[in-house]
Amino acid sequence: MIKIGENVIEYSKDFRFYITTKLRNPHYLPEVAVKVSLLNFMITPEGLEDQLLGIVVAKERSVTPPPKTNTHTLQNSPNFMSCTG
Repeated sequence: MIKIGENVIEYSKDFRFYITTKLRNPHYLPEVAVKVSLLNFMITPEGLEDQLLGIVVAKERSVTPPPKTNTHTLQNSPNFMSCTG
């Protein structure tokens, strides 16, 4: 049930209600704020570029295999010649 003014009406569970505002930082009563999801769509082109770059870098890091490390040292090589003498 939804109360609109003095009227109480039934509603569908699939019902979605969207409200937009041009206010930069709108203030809602606590009773409203706990019942809604607030989305901030204010983004600058530079901010969007930074976000997308972060996503690409994260994906590249997960796809690129780690660099191979050479676990053999020169001393373990069969052709190693000691220069002490």
